[in-house]
This record gives sequence, C-alpha cells and structure tokens, in this order.
Amino acid sequence: MRPPVHDPTPPTASRRDALGLLASTPFLAAAQDQSSPSEEVRLLQNLLTRMGVEVRLEGDSPRLFFIDTGAEASAVSVELAQSLGLPPGPSVNVHGVTAAEITPTVRVARIDIGRQSFTDLTLPVFPRSLLGADGLLGLDLLSRFRLTLDMSARRVTLSQSGSRDAPVLRDAQASYSLRQREVVVTGRRGQSGQLILTRVEADGVDVSAFIDSGAQYSIGNLALMRAVGVSQSNDAARMVRLLGIVGGGVTAQTGTVRSLKVAGRALGPTPLLFADLHAFGVMNLIEQPALLLGGDLLTRFSRISLDYGRNRVTFGGLLRRPAPRPEVRSP
Repeated sequence: MRPPVHDPTPPTASRRDALGLLASTPFLAAAQDQSSPSEEVRLLQNLLTRMGVEVRLEGDSPRLFFIDTGAEASAVSVELAQSLGLPPGPSVNVHGVTAAEITPTVRVARIDIGRQSFTDLTLPVFPRSLLGADGLLGLDLLSRFRLTLDMSARRVTLSQSGSRDAPVLRDAQASYSLRQREVVVTGRRGQSGQLILTRVEADGVDVSAFIDSGAQYSIGNLALMRAVGVSQSNDAARMVRLLGIVGGGVTAQTGTVRSLKVAGRALGPTPLLFADLHAFGVMNLIEQPALLLGGDLLTRFSRISLDYGRNRVTFGGLLRRPAPRPEVRSP
C-alpha cells in the first residue's frame, strides 16, 4: 500500500510534497451570515451519502468507518485513537476540499476490512464530531477494491477489483439487485488518486468531474460557471459558506445549469454550487471546467460502481426524483 506522504512543513513546500493527503470532508452549508453551532451540526447530520462499513483496528471490535471517495487518505477519530492507545505519528499537511492544515496523526499496526488486512499505517486524526463516525476510508485503502454504492437501497459493497462477485465486505443487509441498464465510463487517475471522468457535459460544455461521496452537494469551479454563463449579478444567486474538516472555508455561489449529462444520462436543469475549491487546485482543475459530483447528484442514480484497479466507473439507471437544492437560510 502506498503510505501517506508526510509533509510536516508549511504549505510553501514543493508541489509534489504539498499533494500530501487530500482529505475530503463533509460540507457544512450555511448562509453567508453567521450560523449557530447547532445549525452546523444539523446540516452535518443531513449528509446524503454517509454509507459506512465495519472496520477493525488492531484486532479490536468492529467500528463504523464512512466511505469517502474524495479523500486520498483514511482517517481515525481522536476518541477511537485514544481508546485504543494508538501511538502518535508525525504531523502531516492535510489538504482538504476547502483548505490545507497541519494535522496530527497516529500509527496503526493493522486494519482489517473484511478479509483484507493493511499494516503499518500512519493516519490523520480528527474529532468524531467532524467525521461523524469512528473514522473514514479514503482512497489509500479504497483503491484496492471495487466499490459499489447502491443508492436506492443505501448500501455499500467492497469487492475485489475487476470482479462482479465474491464481495470482500458489504453491510449486513447488502444484496445484489437486478441491474438496470448500466453505462461504463473509463476515467484517468488524478495525482491524488481520484478517478477523473470526462464523459460529463454541462450546457454542452465538456467537464472534468470526480466523485466525492463525502460531499453533500455538487460544486463546479469558476471556469465552469463562466463557461455555462451563470452570472454573479443574478438576483436569484445566493452565497453559501462551505466549511470542511480541515480548517478554513470557501464562499460559493448558487446557480443552475440548464442541462447536465453524466455518462450520457440527461439530468435536466440542475442546481449547483460554484467555487474554486482548494481541491480543484491540488488536482490541476482550476483552468478548465470541472465538477465535484456530490451526494445530491450521486443519489440520482440507482447504483454507482467505482473499480479503481481498472479505472472504470459504472452508472446504473436514474431514479425518478429531482436533485435537491442546497439548503441555505435567508440573511
């Protein structure tokens, strides 16, 4: 397994070092004016794709870890690390969706995910209140599997890459349903491990996109906003503050594309957020139209399978429900 890149230096280090850990985060969406902590917690608990699996650390009892396809590195909650007495590791520079921050780590001798075991890991730690679980599984571990998100049943399955059977791990009630017509898309691996898809169009504009199951809403960069003609002076536009696990925040603008197509599936008029996220910069997706596919769009599909070993993403049929609009409050 490729270990996390340790970067104890400030963000002025070289670009290769600065890639470090791209830890995707659940978003807290609030209006631009100040929001109370209780409202932020409510929105954190309202994430649409918080699917998890049971993971064992150091042979201990099973713990719930959320699946996060936007995170380059897996993470452990501070509380779990303390309860297991995990030894501290070196601080690392963690690159989140909205910002970068020096973060403490712990050393984990062994993690068991179903029948797969991983050893000698160094993982960043965050409070459980931010992770929403005992930890999260990022691409450093997920890239060894074929990950299937059954959106209609809200179930997740991890199988060997390239296989359609013999799941390594799935939740207690997971089962394979009859497949609707599926579309297979070949992606390319980005520098942070994400599969970057090119079969995405917004108002006829070709878009580079990646799937982030940890994000509540889909977010386009400013290059996409300009390309599709979303105006910053539009009276209907609203400003939304995006906060992540890693410190710092980004102000995004709401807008709607008239026509969005993902893997040839026509999603129709689709509300999006627009901002030049830190993650777009890390992935070299600032200058070209790009889109983070979050839970609001992922749940439009009956199922999505990400086979990292084969660089393929399979999209199932569309569910008959519109994409939810971002929750914002009036100033």
